[in-house]
Amino acid sequence: MDYTLRCNSLKCRTQLNDRAVVTTCSHVFCIRCSDSLGLSSSAGIARTCPACSTQLSNPDDAVVAQLNPTEDYKTSILSGLSPNIIMECASRGLAFYSYQTSQEIVYQEYLAKTLTENYGNLSQQMDKLILEANSEIKTLQEKLQGYNPVQRCC
Repeated sequence: MDYTLRCNSLKCRTQLNDRAVVTTCSHVFCIRCSDSLGLSSSAGIARTCPACSTQLSNPDDAVVAQLNPTEDYKTSILSGLSPNIIMECASRGLAFYSYQTSQEIVYQEYLAKTLTENYGNLSQQMDKLILEANSEIKTLQEKLQGYNPVQRCC
């Protein structure tokens, strides 16, 4: 099973399929977020990674990547490079995925913790509400038992 990348913008978290903007600080953003966050343009604009605040001053610090490249592209992209450079590229690519995976785990743990805390708070509120409702029901039942309607004679 392949790991699916998600946009690193916490407001987005869109699953990435075709294209994405990848930064040298190992973050990845969907094209829409990249455009709105100013990562797409490298023409003299000081860019900052929205995930970690790293300055992206070089044009290659944030690039559009094809996440599902063609077979021809895969064949030609590393052709002509020395085995050392190919291994360095592969190592960096694996480090990127390792980082993304660890960040996803941290994010999911945060969500689980937040949801657990919210569930605990709601459970306490619900218990309190049930206790108050039961108390009110008991009070009304006692009033109802004490109520003695006057019977009318014909």
